Amino acid sequence: MKAAVLEQKGELNVREFPAPDEDGLALVETRAAGICGTELHLLDALFEPPSYPFVIGHEAAGVVRSAPAGSGLEEGSRVAVYNMIGCGRCRWCRSGEAQICTEPVGQLGFSLHGTFRDLIAVPPANLVPIPDSVSFETAALLSCGGMTAVHATRLAGVGLGQTAVVNGVGGVGLMVIQVARAAGARVVAVADSPEKAALAEEHGASGSLVLGDDGYGAVAEQIRQATGGAGADHFFELVGTQASMLAGIRGLARRGTFVSIGYTSEELSLHPIELILSEARLVSSVAASRRDLETAVQLAADGRLSAVVDTRYPLEEVAVGLERLRSRQVKGRNVLTWD
Repeated sequence: MKAAVLEQKGELNVREFPAPDEDGLALVETRAAGICGTELHLLDALFEPPSYPFVIGHEAAGVVRSAPAGSGLEEGSRVAVYNMIGCGRCRWCRSGEAQICTEPVGQLGFSLHGTFRDLIAVPPANLVPIPDSVSFETAALLSCGGMTAVHATRLAGVGLGQTAVVNGVGGVGLMVIQVARAAGARVVAVADSPEKAALAEEHGASGSLVLGDDGYGAVAEQIRQATGGAGADHFFELVGTQASMLAGIRGLARRGTFVSIGYTSEELSLHPIELILSEARLVSSVAASRRDLETAVQLAADGRLSAVVDTRYPLEEVAVGLERLRSRQVKGRNVLTWD
């Protein structure tokens, strides 16, 4: 089969690669796979795969080619691929939270070969049916951004009438905006250009803040101005720089919740008193549970969650999609597609 293979740090090739072992697993023919910033982190060795060569990509949707007897999956079924494979035994797996499994088998595209390939083999329980009304492209993006948005919104406890600020109008940020709105919040987006601010408002934000020449220096005060002086009940952080994280924390209302999703190589440094006096909460969110992916698919089927696709590429042009993502030219997400 063909796959996008990371040969070593910074070297990516599309080439023939051994087909996956199907023993006890379901085999999926890939139809779409989203290109995420995580792939850039791997290319840059912000974190490294367990070994080289390594197939990148962690979100996909496709068609079942084969499945073990008794799995309930039929050949030709349309499915989204849940990328966390837990042990199935620990308290977290037993409660449906495989993303924080204590002894995971691994995660596609992080510790296990990923989804930028023609064929994907996973346990049948990792496949979520998708209705005909949800495209393969949308389902692939729900398998990262969509389920992440649902999971983070649930962890934060977003509720009716609250204010949620979403920092970063990329593929995940656009989905957080939609899910937070579906949960009943008024959403304000922080964007780095008027074009992205407009995109945020097209997808559910009731207002937006555009970064000026001083970057995040004025954002906390702008949040307070936009909330009548109170601050944000929730701040979803998808950029992950020291400046953006501090702006979010300082723009919180009393007992506000800072939700950490995106990251870079930068660290967060602040005095605890900035959290203590307002009883602020810091919540971290990693990936999502299978239930979160199921919810994202249902929201999409109901017309309340959509994926913004910038450009579609064949697998052979994955490097072009990644480079455009690195240079911040992408509005929404780039997607790999298979005919």
